[in-house]
Amino acid sequence: MDVSHLMFAAAVVMLATALAVGVAKKLELGSTVAMLVVGIALGPHSPKPLFSGHVSEMEAIGEIGVMLLLFAIGLELQPSKLWSMRRLVLGLGAAQYVVTTVAIVAFLAAVFGLAGVQWRSALVAGLGLAMSSSAIPLPMLQERGETGTPQGRAVLAIDIFQGFMVIPVLALMPLLGAGAAHGAHGVSLEKTFEVLAAVGGVYLLASYALPWALSITARKLGPGGFFVIVLGSVFFAGWWMDAVGVSNALGAFMTGVLLSTTVFADQIKAAVSNSKRLLLAIFFIAIGMAIDPAQVAELKWELLFYVPSLLLIKFVVLFALAWLFGLGLRSAILTGLLSMPFDEIGYVIFASANASGLLTLRDYTIGITVISLSFVVSPVLINLGYRLTADLKAPAGGDLQPAPVPDATVVVAGYGPVGRVMCAMLERARIPYTAFTADAESLAKATKTRHNVLYGDLTDAELLDAIAIARARLVIVTMSDLGAVKHLIGNLRRFYSSVPAMIAVQYLAQRDELRRMGESEVVALAPEGTMSFGHSVLQRLGIKAAETDAIVSSMKAKDYAVLRATGEVEERGSGEGSLSSPPRGARPS
Repeated sequence: MDVSHLMFAAAVVMLATALAVGVAKKLELGSTVAMLVVGIALGPHSPKPLFSGHVSEMEAIGEIGVMLLLFAIGLELQPSKLWSMRRLVLGLGAAQYVVTTVAIVAFLAAVFGLAGVQWRSALVAGLGLAMSSSAIPLPMLQERGETGTPQGRAVLAIDIFQGFMVIPVLALMPLLGAGAAHGAHGVSLEKTFEVLAAVGGVYLLASYALPWALSITARKLGPGGFFVIVLGSVFFAGWWMDAVGVSNALGAFMTGVLLSTTVFADQIKAAVSNSKRLLLAIFFIAIGMAIDPAQVAELKWELLFYVPSLLLIKFVVLFALAWLFGLGLRSAILTGLLSMPFDEIGYVIFASANASGLLTLRDYTIGITVISLSFVVSPVLINLGYRLTADLKAPAGGDLQPAPVPDATVVVAGYGPVGRVMCAMLERARIPYTAFTADAESLAKATKTRHNVLYGDLTDAELLDAIAIARARLVIVTMSDLGAVKHLIGNLRRFYSSVPAMIAVQYLAQRDELRRMGESEVVALAPEGTMSFGHSVLQRLGIKAAETDAIVSSMKAKDYAVLRATGEVEERGSGEGSLSSPPRGARPS
């Protein structure tokens, strides 16, 4: 493929993907289905193929997207989440995965019988199809405001447990493949030691070497250097795992989990988000290109049997377990429907199993087709389930009561002198908050004060998305650089106009400039501090309290008209200057 054809093909793929995603959203099918359809329509098996070759190269590029997807999932799996929901995660989540895996293996055994190496193939199918998609149910729960309901917490618990199961399942694929290659009923001991050594190496890399490197990067380069460091580490961890025959996605996932507890987690998510979306789209398009519609047509009777049978198995298991764990009838039905669709991780598991010789090409095609079709039918079934169960009410005391929804977190932008005071006051008021700073020295001070401060540059729109700023109770802006403040406020008003914000600046001119941008809740600290100091001076000189208050009030009258007459505003200026004149090139705190 020459450069001219490559550019034309890329343009067609992008336009077709944008159109398909728009149509899929209208039909409530999700973007994954759209990208698979684009791959099928433009791939080598279509009547008018745009790509007659290079599909394997696209799959290789797309696998990098899968690595970043697993890395991002790992960043979300903080141990604190597991502990706070331990009953549902370790109870319902574990029971669902084990029972569903056993049920699918038993189903395949009843259909085919298990002989020789076939038990490994059946186990792979069970492990892959027992995992449930989070891409379909979680957005639907958020749109309906049901994340705190019994079904919302059940779906989240299942998703958290399955996230941790990705590591052992992916590690198991080459071990089963090695055992199959030797004609044994077990796994290779040598291969087991190789995998364990690689897992230990990635653990040391992500737990110690990478946080140390990120600390240096934060001090020397700022958030802009994170992309290279993180991406290089993810690639290295993936290569290390691949070298011992384990899916490279396992190395990426482990790295994400181990970094999830660091102060850099949110900034890391923002750094890789754009690349993840692009490369993941390439992966799904490449998967679509690998699907031969003619072969799928030959399997139509098998697919008509497998898809409803496997979805029904998942629904029955989920419904029964949800009922046993105390969810009422409606919540149990919705839990079964929401967690019924198969997971995108199944593509990775089946690809690893195919590479390890555990699945034939035909079995692999059936597996990825079944997963793809579940994305199409599941949203329809979920919406239908909501409509049919709308009149069902939980019996008194018979349903697991939803946990009280905690107050949304207050976000403090900046951890300079003003930011530190705000954190201290919020802690005394027992209001949950998270502060962000891109200054490594300020971050070091936070470890001494034990304030909840994370590393991140909130002028980055990707970081705002990564920390779910749309759900913030309030954003308190205390950064010292006026340019950074204006950038942050611009992003907030452009993308998150409903999020309230209060801004602290140094001088009146800076407050006036932000008010001209449409911000009403802006406080100029210098005149307020000066008025407070002047009040203390007058009292020290023996002026009565009533007279002192009157003088201060007169100074504040008509928006500090007296101060403006002194030329204070014009002398300070506004523009892109700083609020407190930090050194040139310094990062906003």
